Amino acid sequence: MSGYVNVDVPIELLFTDLVTEERKRDIPNYTDSWYEHHKLSADMPIMRFDSHKSLYRYFMNELASPSAYLDWYKKIFLTRGIDPPLQDEEVLAFRKNQYHIMKVDLSSNSAFFHQDPPLVKFNRAGGYFNLRDGHHRSTFLYCQGKRSMKVKMSSEDYMDWMNIEGLSEVADSFQRYQRSLIYTPILHPSYLHLKSERDQTYPTRLDVIMDFLGSRSLLGAKVIDIGCNIGYYARHFAREGAHVTGLEPLAEHYDLALRLNRLERVNFDLLPDRFESSSRLQQYEIGLLLTVFYHHMGDPYIRNAFLRKINQCITDMLFWESGGEPETEKSILLQNTHFTRYVKLAATSGTGKVRELGVFLKT
Repeated sequence: MSGYVNVDVPIELLFTDLVTEERKRDIPNYTDSWYEHHKLSADMPIMRFDSHKSLYRYFMNELASPSAYLDWYKKIFLTRGIDPPLQDEEVLAFRKNQYHIMKVDLSSNSAFFHQDPPLVKFNRAGGYFNLRDGHHRSTFLYCQGKRSMKVKMSSEDYMDWMNIEGLSEVADSFQRYQRSLIYTPILHPSYLHLKSERDQTYPTRLDVIMDFLGSRSLLGAKVIDIGCNIGYYARHFAREGAHVTGLEPLAEHYDLALRLNRLERVNFDLLPDRFESSSRLQQYEIGLLLTVFYHHMGDPYIRNAFLRKINQCITDMLFWESGGEPETEKSILLQNTHFTRYVKLAATSGTGKVRELGVFLKT
């Protein structure tokens, strides 16, 4: 098969470009300094492309500054010994005009975003796509709340993404457990039509968490996802190069998560263990505890074992989402763990409950 196809791809799978060794020769006036600057924002998800996000949020009259974008712009020239062709005011004027053109095209549902979509390359080892161009368009659409966008890829890349062999395994799991609902999205063409119970509308919990992490590198970070369900969050952190452990004791979720790892070509250490009683855990810089802890608050024995395990295993930060009683949960966690500071990130809701999303930190 040869040629190219235009396909909708979930925004979570769109990463910035990474100039490989063989492509360095294509960069005019290439220098090692330019490459060091490039690597700061290379091969990262669009949802964490802070320089470009801050530009569009500035145009959207949000509390954002374009300084990070202007710094990025200047350095792509200065690091190669070239004077930037535009001054700061000229850059902002040009990009603001482009922003308004894209806004009009988006609101009028014109063919602008479909006629010549960005070219992407499938990263088979990571299970995501690197943009070859269109970084501004992609970030604009992300900031406008779009959950997917049209891109251009080779037919071979599309077949790799489809992963027909892995698809049949997932279908078997759906049939075995007579599953009709999914809690979080499945980032595959065959399941994009399924509406998930959570993380469907911008900003999702993942968007909020990625905003908080900013430009912090996750490469090599150790992450634990407690009650990972079908692995949506664990796979995202794994795509960014983190060493992820996901715990899912419910057989139906564990089985589907295992098969989705193979389908989406992303691997993390998936264990069918209960967090509070697992003997296979290490220490992790980042913990995810989303809509899990409230299930255990009523049983003092399990609750206390859970809290002890948090103290043993999670060293840096703990992302948490409440059940229906956020203040009670926060109080228990702050009084019984080594985390001394809490930052509220968002008010959330899901499965009929008003919830809260935040992060526990050490002072």
